[in-house]
Amino acid sequence: MTQPDDPKKPDDVNGSSADATDDGATDAPATARGMVQVTRTLTTPDRRVSANIANAALRQRLMTLIDALGDPGHPLHARAVDDLTALGEPAVPALIEALRTHEPWLLAYRATEALGQIGDGRAAGPLVEALRHPNSNVRWGAIRALATVGDARALLELRRVARTDRSKTSWGESVGDTARVVLEQMQSRTLLARVAELVKTAIACVLMLVSLIFAWSVLTELRDELSQVGRVEPAPVIIAPPMRTTAPQAALTPPTPVQTPTAPPAPSPPTPVPVNPSERTGIVVTSGNVRATPARLPDNVIGSVTAGDTLVFLGVTPDGAWYRVQLGSPTAPSSQIRSVDGSGWISASLVTAPADVPVETPPLPTPTP
Repeated sequence: MTQPDDPKKPDDVNGSSADATDDGATDAPATARGMVQVTRTLTTPDRRVSANIANAALRQRLMTLIDALGDPGHPLHARAVDDLTALGEPAVPALIEALRTHEPWLLAYRATEALGQIGDGRAAGPLVEALRHPNSNVRWGAIRALATVGDARALLELRRVARTDRSKTSWGESVGDTARVVLEQMQSRTLLARVAELVKTAIACVLMLVSLIFAWSVLTELRDELSQVGRVEPAPVIIAPPMRTTAPQAALTPPTPVQTPTAPPAPSPPTPVPVNPSERTGIVVTSGNVRATPARLPDNVIGSVTAGDTLVFLGVTPDGAWYRVQLGSPTAPSSQIRSVDGSGWISASLVTAPADVPVETPPLPTPTP
């Protein structure tokens, strides 16, 4: 049978018993401290016995306090909630059992009060079930306790209570209005928790992105360094600046003979060199051009040599400015002299020549008729 709502507030129901004290009651903290001091002096088997005794004393203490919750005439009724709150988690299972509908409404109501002060999450489910308790005082106490230990499971039930429950407590509090207030508080906490989770997720994403960028830069640098392993940089090619040449001397440019109707005399062949050319060799100091005549003209380049080439020196001009040479061995693949006999003239500034090169007068140019 459903118990009628008591017209008095639970504290008023207690009457003068709320001020009663129990001189013979054992103080829980003092008893616990005494047990700890005794346990420290015991051996291992004695400690097991002492632990069993302490557990038995704790269970007896819980039973006494639970009985005092719903009995206004009990000497510990006024302080039962505080003592159970001080015991904390060990008292939660007994308080959850006190929420059952077959227990007196005052016991269930004060159990919700103690569970709300302890704040243990195990009480969330039983407190949600207590929202359907037939007594409005118990439903009101369960709503207040869910404000502390409630979770997402309680939101639907609190919405139902706020929408459908029009009853009031024995001291005039509206159950539905209290449910709406608690529901708003829980939704605010849930919203803040979601915002905090979103912020944490955003920060984690930013940190992950920064880490990826840093890792990519490290991998790129490592790849560039590995690509340089075993690579030989080519030696720089030094190109000699063009040398300023002096104007050709008048002695080297004979006057043009007067044209006569007779045929021009044939040029005399060059005098053969009696010395063995292979013995007169030198080295190219600076890469340069080989010319058909001992003069820097734009149209008389017939080849080129590379620094380090070996040349065979055939002759030298009277002024020592030009040498007639042939390619020796070794020479670079790009070096060549494009002439009939494979010889040409090279500037003395580009080579290191032997000392016994014979003087050779270059042939005069053949006049054009």
